[in-house]
Amino acid sequence: MSGVRLTSGALLSVAFLVIFSGAAMIAGLTFPPKAAALPLFLGVAGSALSVVQLLRELRESRRGLPDPIDLARDLPIYLWVWFFIIVVVAFGFVWSPAPLLLLYLRGRARESWWLSCAIAIGVTVMLYLLFEVLLQVELFPGLVPPMISDWMDQSS
Repeated sequence: MSGVRLTSGALLSVAFLVIFSGAAMIAGLTFPPKAAALPLFLGVAGSALSVVQLLRELRESRRGLPDPIDLARDLPIYLWVWFFIIVVVAFGFVWSPAPLLLLYLRGRARESWWLSCAIAIGVTVMLYLLFEVLLQVELFPGLVPPMISDWMDQSS
């Protein structure tokens, strides 16, 4: 039985733990209570699942089962995760899903235009109907759209 090795799965679990716990802290500290409820729930649940996955990855690494980190294989995953986070923070959950899904499905997964567009539009409509209409929870608008709106209000 070998010692614990840092694997790509463990590293990805740590990255998601940082993302989810950071999002939960930001939501809890800066959002109004009603707006913070869903991000806090998702952040805490995501953090807990990330810890569980990290423990599984570390336990499996002691058995010598997983592959070591392969940067050429793992880098695109990390880049997509961080790109997704940056785009959602910049443009919010209202405008981000469709172009992100379309870009990923068409560019990375090499899916057909028809399937890529259908999934991108379907997920965007589902998010809007679920959160904005059914749950009446305003989705995070992003940092850029309010800036554009303020700029347009000042110029008129």
